[in-house]
Amino acid sequence: MGYLSCNGDSVISICNSHKSKPPHQPNLRIFTYNELAAATNGFSAGNFLGKGSHGRVYKAVLDGGKLLAAVKRTTTIITRDNEIETLSRIRHRYIVNLIGYCIDHRRKIKLLVMEYMPNNTLHHHLHFSPNLSWYQRLKNAHQIATAVNALHTAVTPIIHRDIKSSNVLIDGDGNARLADFGLALIGNVEKDEHLRSTPPAGTLGYLDPSYLAPEDLTAKTDVFSFGILLLEMISGREAIDLNFSPSCIVDWAVPLIKRGDYTAICDSKIENRPRSVVIRILAVMAARCVRSTAKKRPDMVEVVECLKTVRKLYPFWNRLRRRKESKVDDVVVPEVVNSPVMLRRRNLVLRSRSVGGKVRPDPNDGDGEDMVVTIRVLVEKERLAETTVVNTTATRLRKSRSMGVLRSRKTASRKEVLIVPNKSQQFAR
Repeated sequence: MGYLSCNGDSVISICNSHKSKPPHQPNLRIFTYNELAAATNGFSAGNFLGKGSHGRVYKAVLDGGKLLAAVKRTTTIITRDNEIETLSRIRHRYIVNLIGYCIDHRRKIKLLVMEYMPNNTLHHHLHFSPNLSWYQRLKNAHQIATAVNALHTAVTPIIHRDIKSSNVLIDGDGNARLADFGLALIGNVEKDEHLRSTPPAGTLGYLDPSYLAPEDLTAKTDVFSFGILLLEMISGREAIDLNFSPSCIVDWAVPLIKRGDYTAICDSKIENRPRSVVIRILAVMAARCVRSTAKKRPDMVEVVECLKTVRKLYPFWNRLRRRKESKVDDVVVPEVVNSPVMLRRRNLVLRSRSVGGKVRPDPNDGDGEDMVVTIRVLVEKERLAETTVVNTTATRLRKSRSMGVLRSRKTASRKEVLIVPNKSQQFAR
């Protein structure tokens, strides 16, 4: 029997008649019920960590205090052996990995022993705690995408089906770890009859609207859920929030993205926003992920590459921002700005702007945009635009010094040259 609820922690739960034997993996420990009961102090309220979609989670102290773990206790039929089977097939640095398990047939319960994550859920950090910085959000988004891509590209592919912020835990180093594989399905969706006969399931607000029947399941189902999560991380809004109109994050965010109003969806609770180019790239990628037609969505390989590139270049964009906000005045030195080198650079800027006419990808474009190429074009525009003005104090330069700069080989490179008065050194970065 299933149930349907608008509660953020709820799922559309479907009874699963498929039964498999519990896997016996040499690298998984098999615990007894009494062992885990002792480790959790009798599953006491003091050890209670939280309630997930398919069970209650308790903190456990094992191996004489040497091992901290989380024990998930569930009696839900759908997750009979599914989560054990799924997690026994894959281990990843951005997944909450399985340590061992206990299946007690007499008590009709299943206990999963997982890695302990001390820093709560991503949902908690986005909505109830001091706000995550933009860099932390970008870092966590990239980590989650990497985890989902690892599932999709595994030897035997895995579809999570329940990607959401409350199923992402934060470890002791601030890394995002994907959790709760109770609804996950293993196998090739085109060939596995069991997958194509399993009813749809997921969390309201994150559930793919095109996933209406068992045969609709694809890896793009997870891509949609990740797109909702990415919008949530950009905006700070819940996937479904009845305090807003429209209440659905897709109905609110996508029209703004289509109009190019990217900053309107940016979380206003964070003071130091990133450069608009960062929000633009993330917003367009999120809009592509939540397209109504599954085939038009990017795969997770492309999503990972996009986020990886943005994350790598984020410090560069921040340096440009700090320089623009600096109190030092920008003074144009005619001898330098009108030099052949600088003229060539301005021509490059103009050419890059002609390319930039197509830089903003249309979320409705069926072919999509190569986001990595887009990022490189935007970065080149930022870099060249910054190098057309030389930062210096209002000091007249001697002709010999300015000519020395113009003849320097470093000036001919695509790096920015800063002229520092009263010093003979040139600094390039």
